[in-house]
Amino acid sequence: MTLSSITFFCRMCDSHGYLGGVDTLKSCPECGSEQIRCHDEILSLSLVHLDCDAFYASIEKRDNPDLQDKPVIVGGGDRGVVAAACYIARQYGIRSAMPSWQARKNCPDVITIQPRMSVYVKESQKIRALMLETTPLVEPLSIDEAFLDLSGTEQLHKAPPAIIASRLQKRIWEEIGITVSIGLSGNKSLAKMASDRDKPQGFFTIGMDEAKAWLAPQPITVLFGMGKAMAGRLHAHGIYSCKDLVTAKPDLLRQAIGKDSDRLLALAEGRDHRPVIPDSKAKSISAETTFASDLRRLEDLQAELEPLIYRVSERLKAKSLSGKRVTLKLKFANHKIMTRSKTVSVAINQAHQIEEIVHSLLVPEIQEERAFRLIGVGVEGFGFTNTDIQSELALNATPETEERKANLEKATDKLRKELGINAIQSGRRLLYQTKKSETKR
Repeated sequence: MTLSSITFFCRMCDSHGYLGGVDTLKSCPECGSEQIRCHDEILSLSLVHLDCDAFYASIEKRDNPDLQDKPVIVGGGDRGVVAAACYIARQYGIRSAMPSWQARKNCPDVITIQPRMSVYVKESQKIRALMLETTPLVEPLSIDEAFLDLSGTEQLHKAPPAIIASRLQKRIWEEIGITVSIGLSGNKSLAKMASDRDKPQGFFTIGMDEAKAWLAPQPITVLFGMGKAMAGRLHAHGIYSCKDLVTAKPDLLRQAIGKDSDRLLALAEGRDHRPVIPDSKAKSISAETTFASDLRRLEDLQAELEPLIYRVSERLKAKSLSGKRVTLKLKFANHKIMTRSKTVSVAINQAHQIEEIVHSLLVPEIQEERAFRLIGVGVEGFGFTNTDIQSELALNATPETEERKANLEKATDKLRKELGINAIQSGRRLLYQTKKSETKR
């Protein structure tokens, strides 16, 4: 006769261990809470994916309690796309990247809030700091998610990794005021899948012993790097699940998806040897906006660019980054996208420098027959900032002129940080905003 046992931990009181002679456990044997998690490997796994729940929307609800019980989306405007949707809005089928008109059609009462990127970046930095207090092995994926390797932290925190991750989850709620979900496993791919399974404020575990069987019925779209086009090619060959992928003939896979076949096959079997790489830097920082109506005039497009440039510059400075390649993105009325880029010899992060380059890229694209529905700006090619920028960037400005511009920007940055990004605007931007307001009336 085989005696059954359960491995558990309690998210409320941190009690954990092994209970013999039981098949199920519905409440904590120490505190009685039902916030327990049971899994054979839960006390031995150490790879965590932490994902903030509806990050932008959660920050807005935290800062405005009147929004708590209401459907909220961040971003969108009249013709843009949803940047984030709260969980109430998601009950209406609203998702990030959905066109805002579709979101309003799904839920006419949805509340639309314009993004406050400076606030989100600041809160993200606070969460990052809490992660780094937990382990130095933190690999950010975006502003609201990261991998953490908790192996070797048991002695420091006097607890298994699952307990350490749960404590971090509670600490973020107590100090930041938003919820996060935790995925626990033995590698990055499985941990990321796990964090999606129990939201919001969830904690889900996928063990290594069960990985292949757990993955078998999952759609291939759960695999990292599986885009729509690649999934479509596999679907055409009758491959829909991870089991289909694992059992497919190697020649068929190579024919369908080429060199990616070995990597995706490994992921479908639960194999992922990528380490958590701390201090992983973003490859680019960008911002864009979709207009309420198509724009043609240079002055109007420059006015729309202004807050985007400040936003990109602000994010670069917050991350102590500078870039050598500046890109302008334009979307035509027919949705065709065009990009124009310029690479400079020194890395920059000042708004006035980015503005000068972007405008030089924009001017040649203004033609009478062209109408645009979206504009964006991005910076990449990160490196060290040159504080003596001259020639190519300043476009004939003297070092003294460039220094005055840098000092002025430092002062305006301080005011925007205290009063908001729209506290200081150019005359061009103010005239444009006035014209838009009059048009609406």
